[in-house]
Amino acid sequence: MSPPQHSPLRIISYLVPDISVEYFEFITHYLEDALKVKTILCYESRFDGPRKGNLDVFESSTADIAFIKGAAYQQLLKDNNTFWEILPIGAVHPHSKGEVAGYYADIIINSGLVERVKNFLDLRGAIWVTNNSSSISGHYSMLKTLRENGENPSFFGSILRSGSHLNSIRMVALKKADVAMVDSNVLGFALSKNPNLKDDIHIFDSIGPFPSYPIMVRSSLPAEDKQAIMDALLKLHLTGPWNQQCAAVRLLRFVEVDNASHTFDRESLESIDHIKGEVRYY
Repeated sequence: MSPPQHSPLRIISYLVPDISVEYFEFITHYLEDALKVKTILCYESRFDGPRKGNLDVFESSTADIAFIKGAAYQQLLKDNNTFWEILPIGAVHPHSKGEVAGYYADIIINSGLVERVKNFLDLRGAIWVTNNSSSISGHYSMLKTLRENGENPSFFGSILRSGSHLNSIRMVALKKADVAMVDSNVLGFALSKNPNLKDDIHIFDSIGPFPSYPIMVRSSLPAEDKQAIMDALLKLHLTGPWNQQCAAVRLLRFVEVDNASHTFDRESLESIDHIKGEVRYY
């Protein structure tokens, strides 16, 4: 890889703290070693991806690589943002339903409800906590599940907003809420850091899989640098000693993916916007 236009190679994640910062530190250290360039990592927890204007890290050329949320990618498409490109690769993570380049939306309930809740409709009147109204896995997926069961948000007794998947997990564990849909990778990291959580929550079902988190690069980055970054990530699981450390961050490997998969359900999600508007938070 040739030296970046602005040294060092700058990486930003919009997935922290839901996805453990150690995951991105690991990738940053690996890229520094594999590409033989200096790197710097920062994270932005206030937003799910680059924003127009001064907050667009690609337009201002203040970042080279960004890990963003699926909802942010949808917005970048709508905005026709030309300052970024998406790499056609995705991370494969472990899940009880099988290895997948992406994640599932795990429906979790408090363990105290296991005997009573045998199917989704048994959740009628329960307290649902959602991370935020733009989340594909935490919000839209629940609305879609409600619609598929002939229901709407009034199915639940009340609806709370937590602000993050991690907070949703905590609220269900502490009985402040009965049910939540959460990103399976966030839940996996949470359980690895706090194994006692398994005593307080139960994975009732898993919806998906959903596409992997989009990995974006600055459009003005030289083509050979973009290719070098992608090649390095695809070789991670074959490169020692880094491949021996993958399990600690719940990473199996990176694989090539079809970028069209990131828009797999865009029309379906937009079709339930009217349901989203009916949600009342308490």
